[in-house]
Amino acid sequence: MIIPSHRSRQTLPRTLRSLEAAAKGLDVETIVVDDVEGRGPSWARNSGLDKARGDVIFFCDADDTVRPDFFRAPLSALETSGADLCFFSYAGGPRLVASNLSGHDAIRERYMPAFFGYSFDDVRRWYAGGSLAERKELGQVWRCAYRRDFLEGRHIRFDERMRLYEDAAFLSECVAFAERAVSIADSLYDYESRPSGNMAVGMNSRRHWDYKFLALEFRKRLDAATGGAVWKYCEASCVFSALEMLRLWRRAGLSFAEFREGLMRYVGDEAVASALARFPVSLRRPLTAAAVLALRGIAGRHG
Repeated sequence: MIIPSHRSRQTLPRTLRSLEAAAKGLDVETIVVDDVEGRGPSWARNSGLDKARGDVIFFCDADDTVRPDFFRAPLSALETSGADLCFFSYAGGPRLVASNLSGHDAIRERYMPAFFGYSFDDVRRWYAGGSLAERKELGQVWRCAYRRDFLEGRHIRFDERMRLYEDAAFLSECVAFAERAVSIADSLYDYESRPSGNMAVGMNSRRHWDYKFLALEFRKRLDAATGGAVWKYCEASCVFSALEMLRLWRRAGLSFAEFREGLMRYVGDEAVASALARFPVSLRRPLTAAAVLALRGIAGRHG
């Protein structure tokens, strides 16, 4: 059990009590990483992973609590299925359907749309009146149990440069390489939504702007590592990121020169330019269509 802690003195004891109750009768090593210097949860979790010696890895945030079967239910599912990962439900979230998936294609098709980004199919469904986020799920690492030999064998770690959506990136990398994944319907985790958390603080900031480039780098790297198998799940996200940059730069405190240089660099990337060229446009979303066409022109001039 790995817990990143930063200024969590008031909430951590409650978290530890719930974990102690869930671990009764089991051999559970709890690693609390006190991030005194504020290096971020990615650094803290990586530190925990480097110290961990158990067969199965769990994560918990320092202000959340767990249910009594938090350890037992996933451990049983992993032992029965031989899976690399076990997803479970959490309080207030969607109830998962119990499943046992084998093979990269089946696992990626089930989970990559949830964590990795938006596809062109998501956009077309949006144009048809559906929800753009229909297949999205909360991308938090505590909603899954991981075999440590799987993480070590693939050298999967958190990107410590990411201070936003680092959980979703970690989950996406796990999903991309897992050979078997199981899910159980049990609701095992009590998530405390916090408006002052890392995500809320980072939105509409320079951190958010920088994340656009880190996310692009990560997606391209993961696609290359899978032989081009996962890019289709995030093509539209590259375009949405470019669109978001058009409004984000002022809130992020950038000068116009910084904004222009950053936007040109982003849309001039070969993968982004290709996504812009192929992005479906529709008069049902005229503002989006106009902005995409304008970005295509910028990408063309840059190229």
